[in-house]
Amino acid sequence: MKTLYKTQIRIILVFFITFGLYAQTPGSVDTSFDTGTGFNNGVWTFALQPDGKILAGGYFTEYNGTTQNHITRLNTDGTLDTSFDTFFEVGSGGNSPVKAIALQSNGKILVGGSFTEYNGTTQNRIVRLNSDGSLDTSFDAGTGFSGLFGGGEVRTIVLPPDGKILVAGNFTGYKGTTQNRIVRLNSDGSLDTSFTIGTGFDSSVETIILQSDGKILVAGSFTEYNGTARNRIARLNSNGSLDTSFTIGTGFNNGVQTIALQSDGKILVGGNFTEYNGTTQNYIARLNANGSLDNSFTIGTGFNSQVYSIAIQSDGKILAGGLFTNYNGTIRNFIIRLNTDGSLDNSFIIGGGFSSFLFSVALQSDGKILAGGGALSYNGVSINRIARLHGDTTAGIEELKPVTVNTYPNPTTDYFNITSEAMIQSVELYDVSGRLVRTSLVNGFETQQNVSNLTNGVYILKIKTQEGEITGKIIKK
Repeated sequence: MKTLYKTQIRIILVFFITFGLYAQTPGSVDTSFDTGTGFNNGVWTFALQPDGKILAGGYFTEYNGTTQNHITRLNTDGTLDTSFDTFFEVGSGGNSPVKAIALQSNGKILVGGSFTEYNGTTQNRIVRLNSDGSLDTSFDAGTGFSGLFGGGEVRTIVLPPDGKILVAGNFTGYKGTTQNRIVRLNSDGSLDTSFTIGTGFDSSVETIILQSDGKILVAGSFTEYNGTARNRIARLNSNGSLDTSFTIGTGFNNGVQTIALQSDGKILVGGNFTEYNGTTQNYIARLNANGSLDNSFTIGTGFNSQVYSIAIQSDGKILAGGLFTNYNGTIRNFIIRLNTDGSLDNSFIIGGGFSSFLFSVALQSDGKILAGGGALSYNGVSINRIARLHGDTTAGIEELKPVTVNTYPNPTTDYFNITSEAMIQSVELYDVSGRLVRTSLVNGFETQQNVSNLTNGVYILKIKTQEGEITGKIIKK
């Protein structure tokens, strides 16, 4: 090995590795989540219980060989929770998907979609279940939701802190009363008449987000609210009136599918649009709290197709899933993680990514990522429409063992060195697309890696030691 000069700058990367376990690269499949043969049709939505169990809704009628019509509950390891009985019956209104699930603080579960029956009882597009999946008869939706040409689908349910229930979708009536695409219900299912929407929205609502001040962000395919032009996004006051301080100009030129609210009040928006208020924004945008475009969020050419779901990590990084296969010129198949400024997060390594689209991306409390949609595989691994990916380590320090790894020089022109407190077994280099560039077998506490023949740029470094896997970055100049 070449002599190492003392004047070299060393960058110390300290990683915490769980005792007896290997830390997993962000973006890799969590193989402890065992779904067996998975779902037989698409997963549309998730709701995560406080105990870690997972409610899933969608188009499916089977999970791992067991009949589960459009809604099911999984244990934390991916196995079917057999204590949760579902009663949607295919052929009796249950042949339509579940699109929305919301958990009340008392453990009861609100479910919305296109269905017209639950366990032999008429339940038009909304139902409330007890925690075991049985019908909660104290929630009286009457004739439920209705719509044009036999429609009336519920697409989102949000629970304000006062116990009331916000519901939106493509319906035009509730319990025989005209309610165009949005409604607020009391906790017993009755209509909250204090929420006055006038003529409401002129087309479907796909998503609702509640702000901490009680204002309501609404987005979808609509172009008008109560007679006022609002192209695909609007903000309402808590009483249902239009918040005119939220100024969007000409708004979006096509539908919005998802909204996520940052802790600083900024608003991430994803959908099928390519423009916001006259500015090109391909399928994703970030707005300031007043509705103006946040120009500090730089996406370049953005996505090449629709964004269906956005989730924000506690560190501000942004997960997105959808129909896209490219972001700003880089291949990213159906899932991506962005930095807070809109740049691509290359530490989230997805390899070949998903084989098909994602409808929903959700973050667990431990930082792991649930992804659901129509994909049958992820990076070559069979997953059948649901997968759990590793995120960044979030376990408590008291449970972890520190391992110090030195990499230097970084940036480098021809070589870099690695020293470790734990025995190094191998070193892998990946390019920013997730392609494995090189593997080096090592059996020692230090190694020197020659990169003189590699193209200049950023590479992901994966170091496998006896104590676990460690991921970092190396810049080749």
